Amino acid sequence: MDVHHHAHVEKKGFKEYFLEFLMIFLAVTLGFFAENIRESIKDKKQLHEYIESMVNDLQSDTSLYHSAVEYNLSKCRIIDSIIQSLSNNDKNSNTAHLYLLVRQLTMGTFVISTTPKTFDQMKSSGGLRLIGKQSTTDSIGSYYQWTQRFEYYSDFQKHRLNEVISINDRVFDAKVLFSIVQKMENDSGSFMPENNPKLISYDPISINAVIMRYQYYYGFLQLMNERSMSASAQASRLIALLKKEYHFQ
Repeated sequence: MDVHHHAHVEKKGFKEYFLEFLMIFLAVTLGFFAENIRESIKDKKQLHEYIESMVNDLQSDTSLYHSAVEYNLSKCRIIDSIIQSLSNNDKNSNTAHLYLLVRQLTMGTFVISTTPKTFDQMKSSGGLRLIGKQSTTDSIGSYYQWTQRFEYYSDFQKHRLNEVISINDRVFDAKVLFSIVQKMENDSGSFMPENNPKLISYDPISINAVIMRYQYYYGFLQLMNERSMSASAQASRLIALLKKEYHFQ
């Protein structure tokens, strides 16, 4: 008969169990910290890319504001010349140049459309949480909330221009204005109408009504320039803040 002897198994002591637990605990803890470090590095890299992109957006905005101001100033100079010419109410004045100015003025407006691309992306993806300082987040939000007003301002600027266009027929000959457009389309060199064409009316009341609309448009262009310069200053301050906070050159 075979006799089977069971092998003797030595029981682990408390110290060994504790060491095993400690090793597992340390492994899990170090893994947790390593993952946190990786996430932190990833977040910092993502935030750096966001801020760099936002600074580029803001710089585009400031260039846009400056272009808008220059464009509006050129239109204000045209309006000033038109009003002076109409105020003289002289049938022998150089109306060819006046017609050209009127046509140039009514060919469009400068629409301010800012670049909130990065800000919108950060909002939709939750990227704003990566910004550490609440004051910085508030400054960014304040700027982009302010720029939303330009959509209304631009619409109202178009409205003011349409008012000018709608009253031009009280004084100006439509055929002459159309001839200027045709010359522009054909790129015929000089766009000045020929033979110093006359106005269709020299009635003081009609001329006053036209001047009234022009001066309203002039005033709104000046107001738009004030708003554009204010927005440009705010954008420049935000650029400086972001560069300082995130060490951009």
